Amino acid sequence: MDKAEAIAQLDADGYVVLKGAMTPEQANALRDRSAQLAAAERKAGGEHVYLEGKSQRVWNLVNKGQIYEEMIQLPRVIELHQHLLGDDCVLSSFTVNLIGPGSEAGRLHFDYPLGAFPKPLPTEAFCANTVYVLDDFTPENGATRIVPGSYKRGHGPDPEQEYDDEIQLDAQKGDIVVFHGASWHGSGENRSDRERMILLGFFCRAFMRPQQDQFKLARPEVVARATPTLKRLLGFAAQSGMRT
Repeated sequence: MDKAEAIAQLDADGYVVLKGAMTPEQANALRDRSAQLAAAERKAGGEHVYLEGKSQRVWNLVNKGQIYEEMIQLPRVIELHQHLLGDDCVLSSFTVNLIGPGSEAGRLHFDYPLGAFPKPLPTEAFCANTVYVLDDFTPENGATRIVPGSYKRGHGPDPEQEYDDEIQLDAQKGDIVVFHGASWHGSGENRSDRERMILLGFFCRAFMRPQQDQFKLARPEVVARATPTLKRLLGFAAQSGMRT
């Protein structure tokens, strides 16, 4: 799929699956490093767990390995976020998301901070998400659910309602999914005996407050080796008087 085809699907459905966007080596390295981080944070007692402790997030990945610095600025990812959010878009958060065995389905939702926006919501994106698929999605392991085209409806989903047009994403390890932040989505129920892992790269427009202040959180060594693209994503171009 070329850039024009990806943008056309993103505009039509609110999401696009970039098949094989990561090499097997990249996907394996990300999977191994992310599993190590998740285990270490659980052992240290500082983990962020949810869904009754069966699922887990690891935050602030840009500071936790050079491979994350490289993957958050993949050109195929950046060009789609720039299409949605403008050429000066910034990184809001970058996390490991681990859905453990027995995790119930998450409620359909759209992304922060759209709940605070006046309704009807604009169809223009103010935030957008990236899913780095590190385990094959299956109907049994909690694959991400999404309602195609839902970002055009101007409001969020009713969390108590079932939607006939909801689907589970068809994606394999090494794929990357980009979706409009107002697309209705949620994790599926993990009925398998294994965890399912993804990374979530969340972006927003430059004038918005990110989920995590990357400008303040980025370690000096990360900034020192950062490319101009990464510096912009970290918020340097959005700071008054700063230059990338």
